[in-house]
Amino acid sequence: MVDNIVFAKLVSGETIIGIKDESEGVVKDVVLVQAMPTHTGSLQIAIVPFGFPFEDEVRGSIRLDHVVYEYKDVPADLANKYVETKSNIRIAGNLGGLGGKSDSGLIL
Repeated sequence: MVDNIVFAKLVSGETIIGIKDESEGVVKDVVLVQAMPTHTGSLQIAIVPFGFPFEDEVRGSIRLDHVVYEYKDVPADLANKYVETKSNIRIAGNLGGLGGKSDSGLIL
C-alpha cells in the first residue's frame, strides 16, 4: 500500500484522495470521492478521476493550499479502491468470502 495517500476536503467542498507530495506542495493523481444515494435509502461511495466525465485517467494535481481539511486516516476500503482505480489492478479483498463483508458499498 502507498504510505502517502491522502484523504482530504478541498476549499470547494469536494472530497478527494490522492498522493501527497510535500516537496512539490501538491496532491497528485487525484480522484473524487462522491456519496451516492441508492434506491433503498443507503449510500454508496463512488471514486472517479477528478476530470470525469471528460477524462478517465487518474492524473492531475491540486496545490496543498487548496486543501482545507485532511482526514486523520484513510479507510482501507477507500485506499484499496484508489489503488485499483489508479493502477487498473484489482486487489483481492475477502479471498472468496473468507473473513470479510462482501458488500462494502464502494463502486467505481
